[in-house]
Amino acid sequence: MGPAPRTTPASDGGSGPLRSGGARGPGSDTAGQGRPGPVQLEGLQTPQLAVEKRGPREIQVGKPARYELLVRNVGTATALDVSLRDAVPFGTTLITTTPPASPVGAGQPTGSGSGDDSGELLWPLGTLPPGGEARVSMEVMPQIEGDIGSVASVSFRTEASTRSRATKPALALEASESKAVRIGGEVKLSLKVSNPGTGIATGIVIEGMLPDGVSHSAGRELEFDVGQLRPGESRTIDLVMGSTGPGVHTALFSARADGQLEVEQPVRIEVTAPTLELSAEMPSRRYLQRPATCVLSMVNAGTAPARAVELAAQLPPGMKFVRANHAGWYEERSHRVLWNLEELPPGETGTVEMVLMPVDLGPQKIVAAARSSDGPSDQMMHTVEVEGLAALFFEVTDSEDPIEVGGVTEYIVRIGNQGTKAAGGVRLTATLLGDLEPVDAKGPVAHRVENLTFVFDPLAKLAPSEEAVFRVRVRGRREGDQRVQVQLVSDDHPAPITKEEITRVYADR
Repeated sequence: MGPAPRTTPASDGGSGPLRSGGARGPGSDTAGQGRPGPVQLEGLQTPQLAVEKRGPREIQVGKPARYELLVRNVGTATALDVSLRDAVPFGTTLITTTPPASPVGAGQPTGSGSGDDSGELLWPLGTLPPGGEARVSMEVMPQIEGDIGSVASVSFRTEASTRSRATKPALALEASESKAVRIGGEVKLSLKVSNPGTGIATGIVIEGMLPDGVSHSAGRELEFDVGQLRPGESRTIDLVMGSTGPGVHTALFSARADGQLEVEQPVRIEVTAPTLELSAEMPSRRYLQRPATCVLSMVNAGTAPARAVELAAQLPPGMKFVRANHAGWYEERSHRVLWNLEELPPGETGTVEMVLMPVDLGPQKIVAAARSSDGPSDQMMHTVEVEGLAALFFEVTDSEDPIEVGGVTEYIVRIGNQGTKAAGGVRLTATLLGDLEPVDAKGPVAHRVENLTFVFDPLAKLAPSEEAVFRVRVRGRREGDQRVQVQLVSDDHPAPITKEEITRVYADR
């Protein structure tokens, strides 16, 4: 057992407690030097000495007299440093002592028959165990008549000891490894607090601070009262927490006890979760009645599979469903295209395709939405601007063929718009290339004749499926194959479209 701290009360010589500014005794920082004694010194120590002095009842002057002193330990503990004192009786002179005594204060041993001025004698008897005894004797020569004697005294020292075992409690905190949990699942954790020290740890409390993303019914700050743990004893607390946010989180747990004992243990908690990110690849501009292919992509950029994924594409009224891949089906009632995907692993992309037919002009908004049974969802919108396309065609026929020289025929020009957009600025010219003479022309717009060319004013608009008819009358002036060349241009097709028609002109012979 090591030395124990010791504090000795300060004193001012019996006048009361030590006041500020007075003499200071040993402080609380005094280093201890004491050691425990033998086991037999523990408990109540009760040495007790009995002293008996024997001598003759009558002595004579001039005749030696002998006195005997007996010291006995009648107690239950050892008496230490036992000393016996006595004085040479008044009216006598000392002859001898057995064993030899030391004169008190003289500093010289008495010796046989010698004395000193004070007359006091000292016998150091040493140690007397329980039941032990010591005998000494003193021989003197009486010199006068009267009562002769002296008073003997004995002194001794005794010892007592106690032994305390100094122990040191300790704390250790361990946490079980937390497995990755899917968001919304339970986070299970075991905390083990133990006492690896040598003393009883008291007032043990476990505290915890939960991060965002992990929850407990008691709140974010947790506290568990453990009480006390004996050396080598441990206690385990099982925690069940909820997972509310994805990511890798750190919860901090600590254990503290009396005596300023404290330990900390961070715990890593991983919460996995899927995500869904939706995108579309589709033309932003399309012509009416021209099929458009739309590719929808779903990316799971999370850390867990997305399960039971549903994908829906809401079509606008101006888009007609044609077909879809990957078991996609068209729901006519809601005008939607639907897909189901059992699972989309993390880091992977799911792609589906649908073909649509624009049936109305203008902006057509397609809204796609994806959602998983685990909660993640996403939505996106794509707008296709549907435009019409003007597609002009025309044909040229002659009413009479052949004709005589001087005869008249009529070229009929029929212009139609087979497209989906009205054609604007439609301009028609008819040029006579042979020996033909301009006679007259008719059409939906005014015209003029420049040399041998009929020039019609622009037709502002020719709607889809609409037809415009132009008529040009000419006269044959010379026999042979005579030609007329017709050219058509529009704002949508500035490059001229040219056609020719041949009319045979003959002469009777």
